[in-house]
Amino acid sequence: VKDVPAEVTATLSYLLDLAKNDNAAAFDPRQVDPLMEFLISPDAAGSIYTAKASNNAPSAYHKYTIKTDLQTIMDYILDTDIPSFFFWPSSLRLSQWTQVAGGEQQFAKLRASFDDLKAPFILQGSEHITITPDQHTGAYYSYDVDKIVILSPYRKGRMMISIYRQKEPSAVGRRGWVLGQDDEWSYLYTQDKGLNVKGLGWANTYMYDSFGITVLCQPDLDLAEVTCGTVSWVNAGWASINMVKPKHIYRGQVRVAKAFKTIMESPRLPEPSTLAETFSKSRDLPTPTLREYGRDYLLGLKQRIASSESLRKKVGKKIDPQALIAQMTRDELYATLALDYFKKLLGHNPVMTSHPF
Repeated sequence: VKDVPAEVTATLSYLLDLAKNDNAAAFDPRQVDPLMEFLISPDAAGSIYTAKASNNAPSAYHKYTIKTDLQTIMDYILDTDIPSFFFWPSSLRLSQWTQVAGGEQQFAKLRASFDDLKAPFILQGSEHITITPDQHTGAYYSYDVDKIVILSPYRKGRMMISIYRQKEPSAVGRRGWVLGQDDEWSYLYTQDKGLNVKGLGWANTYMYDSFGITVLCQPDLDLAEVTCGTVSWVNAGWASINMVKPKHIYRGQVRVAKAFKTIMESPRLPEPSTLAETFSKSRDLPTPTLREYGRDYLLGLKQRIASSESLRKKVGKKIDPQALIAQMTRDELYATLALDYFKKLLGHNPVMTSHPF
């Protein structure tokens, strides 16, 4: 494991400070040159990088490329009518902007600014996030973050920088399961708090702190390829002890990148306008309708678990569709059904064949 260069560390600190202070308007693109150079330069073969630990949170860096253009990516991930968790199904159960400086119309303005961009466009706000269960512990967490998205000219193209900082420790970790292979994006969530920690017995766990920077760069608008670089810091565990190591963060980044790349490069991915129309229409579906479909989904999931010996061993008799539906919020129900429908669109082994969308 190598440390990122010192000048890149300085750039990362500069960007994280933007998210901490309300002075993102003062963003200076020249300040990020060292990070951009590091991102688009060839990697040393097999190197894994880490950034300087901060606030007792270790970190990791991961880089990958996507064969599409940045405008297309933005049209998917920054349309308020398209559930944003679609694009990170292996890491996000739910993500919702709870506040946006200047109002929701800033998303459309940001996307529209792409073609004739002369100066950085900055979007600031807050997001509420629930993540998917950890592959090893099964714990999942909900928390709020401050977030900034910056679109800026870069060389003959564009760069987009997304920065988030967790506001305060998460709600207590709850118990969930990854069902099958992680790339099936199939999860089961319960309201059970705490984990059975080896050697410690039952413990309440928390995501104490997390923050991160993602850069998406298309240096030449004539070449449809985007280079993505992510640096993430995480402090999570129990009794104020951080149990996260850089290798855990790196594995998580690889997991996230694989799903994002798979979706963005999928020939079956509908146009952004099609997805936006489908999900803007369904936003006001009656809650009883969502509950009815939710029960069908959980019954289907129960059958899937019953027919797999490995899943039966893992989950046991924890799945009671009635009880689980009663515990789910409307947003959680909607997210579950929407993701299953999205999997259907991508040919990705959905639980149900019929959805309310």
